[in-house]
Amino acid sequence: MYQLIYVSSAVMNFARPEFMELALHTGARNVKFGITGMLVFKDGSFMQVLEGNEEIIKTLYAKIAVDPRHTLVSVIHEGEISMREYGSWAMTYFNHDTEQYDHIAYPTQVL
Repeated sequence: MYQLIYVSSAVMNFARPEFMELALHTGARNVKFGITGMLVFKDGSFMQVLEGNEEIIKTLYAKIAVDPRHTLVSVIHEGEISMREYGSWAMTYFNHDTEQYDHIAYPTQVL
């Protein structure tokens, strides 16, 4: 099992509806490939944890790194892990209107 964690800065403002669309699209795709993890957006920054097969994670990250929706993409951790920390997708958006974190449930789980 392989894990990669990165941070980046959004090049546009992601309001909650745009984040929801991104989160649900990417979550569905990632589960299809056996990838689990976490995606957080706050104050113009993303942090994402990806877990799964090393080759698949590295291929996905190569695409993420050149995605024009963000910049300053930096890996903060990568390597082998003994087991998944996220058995399903965890997605969180910091809502400035309510000054609360909105946790978005994504029910599909990868074992």
